[in-house]
Amino acid sequence: MPYRLDSDVVKRILDENNIVDVIEEFLPLKKAGANYSTNCPFHKEKTPSFIVSPDKQIFHCFGCGESGDSISFITKYKNYTFVEAAEYLAKKAGIILEEVNNFSNNQENKELTDRLYKINRDAAAYFYRNLKAYPEIISYLKSRKIDNDVIKKFGIGYAINQWDNLLKYLTGKGYIEEDILKTGLIIKHQEKNSCYDRFRNRVMFPIFDVRKRIIGFGGRVIDDSLPKYLNSPETLIFNKGYNLYGLNLAREAVKDKSFILVEGYMDVIKMHAYGYDTAVAALGTSLTDNQIKLLKRYSKSFYIGFDSDNAGQNAALKALNMFKRNNIDAKVIIIDNAKDPDEYLNKFGKVNFDKLIENSLDYYNFLEYHFNEIYENYSKVEYISKIFDNIVNVNSEIEKELIFEKLSSKVGVSKESIIKEYNKKETNQRTFVKTSIPAKIKMQVQKITTSHEEELIKLILIENDFALQLKEIVNEDIFKDLEFYGIFKEMYEYKINNMSIDEDSLKKIIKNEPDAKVLLQCDDVDYDNLESLFKDCIKRLKIKYYEKKRSILSDNLTQSENSEESKEIMTEIFILAKKIKSTKEEVN
Repeated sequence: MPYRLDSDVVKRILDENNIVDVIEEFLPLKKAGANYSTNCPFHKEKTPSFIVSPDKQIFHCFGCGESGDSISFITKYKNYTFVEAAEYLAKKAGIILEEVNNFSNNQENKELTDRLYKINRDAAAYFYRNLKAYPEIISYLKSRKIDNDVIKKFGIGYAINQWDNLLKYLTGKGYIEEDILKTGLIIKHQEKNSCYDRFRNRVMFPIFDVRKRIIGFGGRVIDDSLPKYLNSPETLIFNKGYNLYGLNLAREAVKDKSFILVEGYMDVIKMHAYGYDTAVAALGTSLTDNQIKLLKRYSKSFYIGFDSDNAGQNAALKALNMFKRNNIDAKVIIIDNAKDPDEYLNKFGKVNFDKLIENSLDYYNFLEYHFNEIYENYSKVEYISKIFDNIVNVNSEIEKELIFEKLSSKVGVSKESIIKEYNKKETNQRTFVKTSIPAKIKMQVQKITTSHEEELIKLILIENDFALQLKEIVNEDIFKDLEFYGIFKEMYEYKINNMSIDEDSLKKIIKNEPDAKVLLQCDDVDYDNLESLFKDCIKRLKIKYYEKKRSILSDNLTQSENSEESKEIMTEIFILAKKIKSTKEEVN
């Protein structure tokens, strides 16, 4: 079955595959100024003339003249066709390519996405123009120290407090309801068979992709009503886990500077207003590996400036570990005497925030800071255990040894004893002290996340009965590699035991899992279609899970040297392929 590989899809594949990482899988690269160099794989040479540019995302050989982007390299190096190379890199980046039956379908899809971009653009212009008619909203923004220049820079607007004002405006411009629904700007009322505006009486923040197209919106209330923030749902052109708010501006400014990762729209806007023009934020979700890959293309230097409450600091720890897993060093800005960067800048100004950045904590120092209460009030053993739980994310053996030295000095235990205890704890994973390689290659085992878990949990918080539908996940062994499996199982058990699933019980269920704050934000829910939303979400989770598990098994198959074992893996892959096909048919 062919895949849709139009210019937008190819651009996304290239955006999410840093060419340095792609080529480094096959060739040893050495830093050469702003670029990397190695001997050309396409002709014989003694002196390296093959240059890889991370800024331009291209390679060029000054010896034989070969050049191109990541896809070009894979086609040449692995003798793949363009389609095979694109599929290879899509799989590497975790991008699910859309199957198409023929060219006609492909063209229709391209025309639809173009219409959705145009609808979003016109909606953004409509929201922006509304500000002039509502001076009280401009006054509110100015009270938050957001002036006209910042309003214009971010395209901030206002959705008036009427049920179908935007709908009437867009249909008046010739757009049809079916297409407007696909942008998420309106919601269909099932009982009345009519549509109404998703955003009402909210300050509106257009969300741009790196190509400066409007892909979605965020809306913030100006009073104490809930939810405080409402975001566009995921659509054909909007995937939260693959975009960041403010990146369209920050990527042009970052160059030799560092990205500053914050939590919310207002944090990003306030940071830019004070001159921190590399600030970006995740879009109502936890930071994802795909967002890190996207950021990594533009810079390798990062600061994390999350909220100062426990949830914000837990999220900072999770983000810091994600950067480590991606071989990136990041530092955490500790926000003192304020809840977030927005409030801090309002209270103390730029000079003091500069000092916070200057005093930001690197990986190990943040671990010390984060677990200091355990060190001071509980036991050293528990403190060491917490450090161990986190440093599994460190890939560098040298960095790990340096951490062991610092840990040894702090707790007064010999480095040898610490390493021994660490190896004991990580017996079933990789160990710091190398052991002999077993005759049979150990198959890859890892937890799988699909990006749909948070949405399922939010929906269950709204309607507890949905937890009963988790039965098909918690009772099937195939899903035990799902990262949220334990949480889903406990929620299911809560429900069958007639126990309420609310904010307090969820905090007990997730225990040490960070991001409770995110899970408790029901930000963009269509309350008229909860049942269908939940069922669709479960199906999409299953599809992504099956596909990721199949990818892992495929990698295991290439490592296996045992014929019986290979047969078992191939059987599992075949079963998964059938499940993927049947579940996709249910969704469609």
